[in-house]
Amino acid sequence: MKVDTSDIQTLVKELLSLPMPSRAFLADRLVESTDNYADPEVEAAWRDEVERRLQQYEQGKVKGIPSRQVFREARKGLSSSCCGKPEARSS
Repeated sequence: MKVDTSDIQTLVKELLSLPMPSRAFLADRLVESTDNYADPEVEAAWRDEVERRLQQYEQGKVKGIPSRQVFREARKGLSSSCCGKPEARSS
């Protein structure tokens, strides 16, 4: 379906005039409708990146990080961001 840009702009203007609950419902439905969308170029770029990282790991150019450490650091980052104060990182 081909839609003219001016038609989209008109539609957006009309939709933005809806009450907040209606806009929230519409936004939720629009996001839901794109949940299974995968841009082929983005997917290809991620595949290339995964291959590159795997090769680096297999060649010993990079070391893995134990999952326990990754999750510990992620939890620290999440807990510090929820309180509005970034936590100092240790090297």
